[in-house]
Amino acid sequence: MASCDSRELCTGGKEEELCAGYLYKSPPAKHFKSQKSWKRRFFLLLKTSEAACCLRYYASGEMKKHELLGTIDLSQVSLMCLCPETHSMWKWVHTNFRCSASCVLFMKVVDRDYFLIAESSCDIDRWFSALFDALNNRPHRLHDPKEFGRIRDIGIPSCSSNTNQHIESDHKEDGKAEDEEDTKQRFNSGI
Repeated sequence: MASCDSRELCTGGKEEELCAGYLYKSPPAKHFKSQKSWKRRFFLLLKTSEAACCLRYYASGEMKKHELLGTIDLSQVSLMCLCPETHSMWKWVHTNFRCSASCVLFMKVVDRDYFLIAESSCDIDRWFSALFDALNNRPHRLHDPKEFGRIRDIGIPSCSSNTNQHIESDHKEDGKAEDEEDTKQRFNSGI
C-alpha cells in the first residue's frame, strides 16, 4: 500500500471518498493527558488506487490543500479495535471525555497510538467498517513456509523434521479420536 507522508497529499490518480466526518483525535503520548491537546478534526478516508487508501485529517470540513494537518499511514496499522476498555489509558479517556466505550476507536500504528472519539456509536461503527475494509484490501505478502518453519500442533513434542512430518500425518488421520481422548484425560485430571 502506498504510504502518505504526514504533510503531503497522497497522489495516484482518481481518489474515491470512502468515509468522512469529525472525530476527536488523541495527541502524541507526551501530551496525552492534556485534554487541551485533544483536537476535533475532520477526517477523510480516500481510496487512492485499487489497493491503497489514505486517512487524512484537516482542521475543518472545508478542505483546502494548505489545511491538511496530517495523515495516518494505514499501511503501518498493526492493531485496530472498538471499545478499547482494556487499554491502560481507557480510564483517563472515559473520565475526561465522559464518552461511552462504544464511541471510541483505537489504532496502533508503528510510531504512535491513536484514540479516535465519535459523537455516537453509529458514527464510530461506520468509521470502523470503512477502515476495516481499507485495511483488509491492502496487499499482503505471503510468507514461504520454508522461511518460517513448519506449523505443528503444540501438543506434539518437537522432533526432527522427518519425524515431525510423520507425526503430523498420523495426527491428522487420528485427530478426532485423539482430541476426544485428550479432552477426557484433561477433564479427569482436573486441567
